[in-house]
Amino acid sequence: MSGPADSDLRAAPSGHRTGTPILESRGLQAGYGEGLVLRGVDIAIRPGETIGLMGRNGMGKTTLIRTLLGLLPARAGQVLVDGQDVTRETTFRRAQRGIAVVPEGRGVFASLTVIENLKLAARPDAAGSTPWPLDRVLSIFPRLGQRATNRGDQLSGGEQQMLAIGRALMTSPRLLILDEATEGLAPLVRDEIWRTIRTVREAGLACIIVDKTVTAVLSVVDRAEILVKGSLVWSGRPDELRADPALMHRHLGV
Repeated sequence: MSGPADSDLRAAPSGHRTGTPILESRGLQAGYGEGLVLRGVDIAIRPGETIGLMGRNGMGKTTLIRTLLGLLPARAGQVLVDGQDVTRETTFRRAQRGIAVVPEGRGVFASLTVIENLKLAARPDAAGSTPWPLDRVLSIFPRLGQRATNRGDQLSGGEQQMLAIGRALMTSPRLLILDEATEGLAPLVRDEIWRTIRTVREAGLACIIVDKTVTAVLSVVDRAEILVKGSLVWSGRPDELRADPALMHRHLGV
């Protein structure tokens, strides 16, 4: 793993999945203006794996997501999808390879209805199948069915987040990236979002989760990765992290 040495760094857990990663970075560097944020990040997520990307505010989590998606150009290093170098590939092409994101801020189309938002994103996967058709998405989020004809700007924040997740699923992804999926939501709505994440995980969809709710993240992931000042300093199983309160407090503030 690239980046400065850290006494907390330990090997990936024994349950780490094998095989070609869906998405991988190698020595990834990126930043804004003259500033460097990512400092040689190596990370990989394999089919069916759920990882939690963790760290305090300003440590580079969203920058890493943006660079993996191609929204921010890499200054050095590589981004690979299925082992193929896509570092210079557009965000659109990476999405076509089966990567979907639920962005921070949701980004629903305010003037379109719930159903129009969902149908606009619908497409089959590379094999021509649709693992997340409209009826399945609505069964996960019954409230969206109830609000089917409402415009995006007529929904509550929680309903908009459900719509953003549903829209991402309608693209038939192999990897779902959730950036602050529960931020600013009421407790009951947050619980519903976490139930949905569990459903998605149980269906075998790979996920990267960025969220400030440490306990909830550790309850659904196979592996946690901690970013500190743009470098990955720890990787391991959730139970390993929970067993080290000093480490959690030092890097996560809990």
